[in-house]
This record gives sequence, C-alpha cells and structure tokens, in this order.
Amino acid sequence: MLKFKTGWAAFLALFFLAFSTWYGGNGKPITPEEGEQLIQELRAFHGSSGSARRGFVDNLAEMIPRDDGKEFYAVNLENLKEGEAARISGETYGSIVMPQLFKRAGHPVFDSERVGLMLGEYGNEVDRVIVVRYRSLRDLINMSMAPAMKEGRVYKYGALDHTEVFITRPTITFVHVRITLALLLLLIGWLGWRGLDWVSGRSQKSPD
Repeated sequence: MLKFKTGWAAFLALFFLAFSTWYGGNGKPITPEEGEQLIQELRAFHGSSGSARRGFVDNLAEMIPRDDGKEFYAVNLENLKEGEAARISGETYGSIVMPQLFKRAGHPVFDSERVGLMLGEYGNEVDRVIVVRYRSLRDLINMSMAPAMKEGRVYKYGALDHTEVFITRPTITFVHVRITLALLLLLIGWLGWRGLDWVSGRSQKSPD
C-alpha cells in the first residue's frame, strides 16, 4: 500500500510541476530580432483592418522593446450595446476568445458590471470592467493573430459601443492560481491517502 501512496503523491507533485511550467509568467523577453519579425507579422495581419486595429498594432510595437517576458493583466473598460442581438454577439465572442486564452494560460480574473459612481465622471461611460491575465506579451501577440480572433471581431464590435484596454502589472494581488491549485491538490492528495487507507483496512478485514 505504501507503494500506491508514494505513486499517488508523486503523480500530484508532477502534475503541479507540469502545470506551473505551462502556466509560466516569467519567461524570456522578446528579442529585438523576434520583435521586428512580430511587428511585421502584426502589420500584415492587422494593417488593413481600420484605424482601431492599426492603433492596437502601434501600441504593441511600442511595448515590444520594453518586454520583460513576465505575465501581466489587461484591464478592459467596456461600453455595451443594448438589445438581444448585442447580448448574443457578446456570448458568441466569449465562446471564441476563451479557448484562445486558456490554451495560452490566460484567463479572466475579474468581471464586473458598473452599478454606480463614486468619484469622477468617466465611470459613467463604463458599463463593464474585465481584467484578463496573460502569460506574456508574446502570447498576447500570437493570440491576436489567431484566425479565430479575426473571425470573432464582428461579434466583439456587435456587443460593444466602445472599449478601452490598458496593460498593468499589479503591486498587490490576491489572485494566486498556483497557491490555489497547490491547496486543492493537497486536499485531493489527503482524500486519496485516506481512501487508500480505507481500501487497505477493508482488504485486511475481508475473510479469506
């Protein structure tokens, strides 16, 4: 039974290590040569898609030389269109973008609708705030050139009147995916350990 327990613990430890490696967040910065290539690909992919997309590419081109390879959070300030068609467009876009995020270890960490105003005036123009974690700038750029994302634009703009997006790195955060997973695996490991003890006890009590 000790062999099974050791194997169970080793499996969970390897799973956590594999996930942590994939989840990343502290990778290699984009090199100048890679940056030049990515900018060319971005301009070829987005260059003829209107001023908003050209602005998107120009902003990323400014970020590439300052890239440090680390994870970051994109804050989306959205002004939503009204009506059933807009709601369906938003849901369709979500079904397109979420798989693209998850395959690159990105995910939403915060999604909230405005219910009031405390200070200032700009908040009156914001209906929803979404914060998204990206593993790296390289992942964001690659995701932006995915064919599915290009196909999904019509649904994005069918749901939104306007959106502002800026990139941040938190100085304080309570979003700790690795810690949460580690605690969950510890719980699963303990339950599995107790389950093996139960099976062992049952087998010892069983009559020959």
